[in-house]
Amino acid sequence: MPDFRLPGVMHFGWAAVEKLSEEAAGLGRRALLVTGRSAMKRTGIADRVTQLLTQARVETILFDQVESDPSSTTIDLGARIAREHQCDLIVGLGGGSPMDAARGIAAITVLDGSILDYVRGRPVDRPGLPLVNIATTAGTASEITSVAVVLDEERRLKVGVRSPFWFARVAITDPELTMTMTPQLTAATGLDALTHAVESYLSTGATPPSEALALRSIGLVGANLRTAFSDGANRAAREGMAMASMVAGMAFANSGLGLVHGLVHPLGARFGLAHGVGCGRLLPHVMRYNAAAVPEKVVAVGTALAGGRSDDPEQAIAVVEALLRDVAVAPGLAGIGIPAQELPLLAKDGLLAGAVRTNPRPVNEQDALAVLSAAHRSG
Repeated sequence: MPDFRLPGVMHFGWAAVEKLSEEAAGLGRRALLVTGRSAMKRTGIADRVTQLLTQARVETILFDQVESDPSSTTIDLGARIAREHQCDLIVGLGGGSPMDAARGIAAITVLDGSILDYVRGRPVDRPGLPLVNIATTAGTASEITSVAVVLDEERRLKVGVRSPFWFARVAITDPELTMTMTPQLTAATGLDALTHAVESYLSTGATPPSEALALRSIGLVGANLRTAFSDGANRAAREGMAMASMVAGMAFANSGLGLVHGLVHPLGARFGLAHGVGCGRLLPHVMRYNAAAVPEKVVAVGTALAGGRSDDPEQAIAVVEALLRDVAVAPGLAGIGIPAQELPLLAKDGLLAGAVRTNPRPVNEQDALAVLSAAHRSG
């Protein structure tokens, strides 16, 4: 069985963010705090993290320039600022984009060249600066993984770059930090967590530990996402979704993903489709494609999600579609402004993603186009 890898230290639970002081104190003296452009300021979470770093006698340099899809330009800029200020610690704060950017910045601060060099195949040959990632959403699990998703502006591609050197030293998943998420963001991130878990479970890289974690995550999403969406103040549902995200991250960080993640990246890069929403919209269609190869596993997904027996793959897919509708996301791509003539290019770009290599059913361009065309007709 392949090695099973996770961050050096993981903290989960209410007020887990308070662990930052004691962890940061042993990692550095000057931290680059990497976050987005407004949300962390507006909610006060960035100020709280800065205070915790100050308590640890760690100076904070704020880098709040991360876009919704972190670009190579932004990551290279962050690394340059980290070098100029002689930072010896990187702290990522937010959803997937700031945490992915923080991972890339931690790496490029000590590597030669641009993040694009590594996006385009240059091998990573050493660890980066120590990294602490703090999640404020329940879906991306970027605090757990070793992948940075980067926008290659020149090629208009979102590409995931992975290295065993890139796991965070400390990963913090605190449900309290997710309490301010809107219903729309709750749905998007929750569907991202579900897709991570489903694709991990179906992956050709799945192992008994990753399968168990993935099924646990699917069950948690089924039990909690609707409530978290409709009642954001429900602490039990917020905790359940934070756990679902973290556990799915533990699974797919070791198993890989599949065709949904291959296809959703060009949809985001070219049309700005939000990642979690795109994953949710594509998931039933990719499950239907994969059911020909792993029907019993697709049935198990439906059983875990519904909390009761699904009898066939189509019933399992219907369970996923019902959840999508209950959180106001259509199961398909119709009506969101993607021209049909763009589908062949999207299919071609989708196969560039490493995630497709572990899809349970082999995929060529015609297969990917057929999946996209089916999704384009529905919704």
